[in-house]
Amino acid sequence: MKNKPKKDIIADAALSCFLASGYGATSVDEIVKASGVSKGGIYWHFKSKEDIFLYLFERWVNQWRHNYLASVNKTHSTADKLTLFTEQRIRNIDTSISALMLEFLLQSKDQETIDKMNMDIDQPTNFIFKIIEEGIAKGEFKSLNPKVLTLCFFAIFDGLSLQFLLHRNKELLEETTRETLNIFLTGVSVP
Repeated sequence: MKNKPKKDIIADAALSCFLASGYGATSVDEIVKASGVSKGGIYWHFKSKEDIFLYLFERWVNQWRHNYLASVNKTHSTADKLTLFTEQRIRNIDTSISALMLEFLLQSKDQETIDKMNMDIDQPTNFIFKIIEEGIAKGEFKSLNPKVLTLCFFAIFDGLSLQFLLHRNKELLEETTRETLNIFLTGVSVP
C-alpha cells in the first residue's frame, strides 16, 4: 500500500480540526500539531488555511462527480438522471464538507477564493444544465429555457438544503426532496 501524500495528510488533519473547532476557530498552528507536519511543510503545500479548505472541497467535489457519473451512465431517462442527482445530494447533505462549506463562505472575504470555490460548485450546475438540455432535445421536457430551469432546480434544492441545516431532520428532508423533485418533473415534463 502506498503512503498517503503529505498534502492529503495535512488536508485530513485540517478537516479533523475544522470539524472539532469550526473553520474560523482553527489556526494553522493547530493543523501543524494535528498533522505532525511543520508550518514550513504546510506552507510548502498550501499558501493558506483557505487554500487547504479549497483543496478539501475540490477533493470532495471530485469524489462526488465520480460517484454521480458512475451512476448516471447506467440510465438513459432524463428524469432518472435528475433523480439520481437528487438521491446523491440527499446522501451527501450531512457530510462534513457540506456543513463547513457554509461557514467557509460566510467568513471568506477574498473574491478570488470565493471564485475558486464557485468553479467547483459550478460542476454540478453544468451537469444539470446538460441533462435538462438533453431532456428538451429528446422531447422529454417542455421547450423551456434550460438555463432558467437549471437555476430553478438549484434554487429549490439549495433551499431544501438550508432547511436541513436549520432543522437537522434528514428523514423529513428526504421525503420533502423526493416530493419536490416529483413536482418539478411534473411541471417540466411533456405530458
